[in-house]
Amino acid sequence: MTNGRCFGRLAAAAVILLATALPGAADGVSQFEQKIRPQLPPNSFTYANAKALGDNGFVLEDVVVTPPADATGGAKAAPVAIKRVTVENFDFAGLDKRVPLFLKIRVEGITVTGKPAAGVDLNKVAGIDQVIADFALDYRVDPDRKTLTLYKLELDVGSLARLELSLVLDGVRPDLADKPDAAMNDATLRTATLTFEDRSLLSKVVPAAAKLQGTDVDAIMKQAKTMLGGMRAGQSAATLAVFDALGSYLDDYKHPKGPLKITVNPPDKASAAALSDIKSPDDAVKALGLVVTYGG
Repeated sequence: MTNGRCFGRLAAAAVILLATALPGAADGVSQFEQKIRPQLPPNSFTYANAKALGDNGFVLEDVVVTPPADATGGAKAAPVAIKRVTVENFDFAGLDKRVPLFLKIRVEGITVTGKPAAGVDLNKVAGIDQVIADFALDYRVDPDRKTLTLYKLELDVGSLARLELSLVLDGVRPDLADKPDAAMNDATLRTATLTFEDRSLLSKVVPAAAKLQGTDVDAIMKQAKTMLGGMRAGQSAATLAVFDALGSYLDDYKHPKGPLKITVNPPDKASAAALSDIKSPDDAVKALGLVVTYGG
């Protein structure tokens, strides 16, 4: 065998070894199995298929989550089936430092039965046989700028409702992750947007709430409108506009004519201390730059 052929075979063997060893130690599925799976309660999380998306991402299909008894107050919970979990990008390295700096995940086809736990019957309370939902989360922390950007936190519950939140926090220090009180003192809210799109949820929940209270729907709605009306006296035009939007949404609770959108743009960055000084609706609207809009 010539030196050239020998070298070629050795090089090929090295490539094969690298191809079989390195991805197994570094791809997204392997990192999930090594760093996250061991932290989950035994037998609480299973999946049928897995595929890596580079070093920091993965896809799991036909997932089953079984909440342990200590997470449900001792009540036996039904397993939750999930069609697909897609993690596009996750800071696995941050787990070693206790704070993952970024995560982009989508969970599709979360199926919750009408009886998710002992003593809970959604069908009996609100006529819901089954809930199928999607969940998405996308955030990134910039430790140098001390900024947390929540690009999206979304819960889409099919024919019931959709809730989406985005925000930017300044003064975020990853080193204070285990000291929430200190972290809250340093953090300030720069901006936030909350969108609630009701598809049928309120038309189910309001009658169910009335039934639990031993009253009727009209009484519940009248109570809510009276409460809003009682806070209108002496408030600014901006605050009255907030109450008008909320009141209109309540009027249309059976068939909303579009989403309810809440935006926050504080003229000065809102800190926990500043929020604790709020004493009236006007104070809240001014401190937060609060605007509520509803197409109806």
